[in-house]
Amino acid sequence: MSVVREPDETAVARVYSAAVAAAADADTAEDVTLRIFAVAGPRPADLDTLAAVAVRLAVRAAPRRAFASMATGDREAVALARLLRWREDRIAALLEIEVAEVRRRLARGLRATLGEAVCA
Repeated sequence: MSVVREPDETAVARVYSAAVAAAADADTAEDVTLRIFAVAGPRPADLDTLAAVAVRLAVRAAPRRAFASMATGDREAVALARLLRWREDRIAALLEIEVAEVRRRLARGLRATLGEAVCA
């Protein structure tokens, strides 16, 4: 009989916190986290990449207000840069695009937020 193993607390915390930072609500962050570990298994090798996947899934499913006005591709690039502090070359590699395209997406994404109210 095989034993089902749970992911360790550090892995869950890293992925869930990334999802919470990107998602509009806790339910979306929880769903994203569960989906990631369902695929990755209990002992994922690269938590930074899993955190990036969590951010991408969260901003696609239900983006936090700061990202909502951006187009999906722009939103992903901005969220990876802002929330995970990833450099442009790393974002480009993950998204499989050129660094110049990452820069365009960052600029467009940030411009999309200029017309929004700063305080609610």
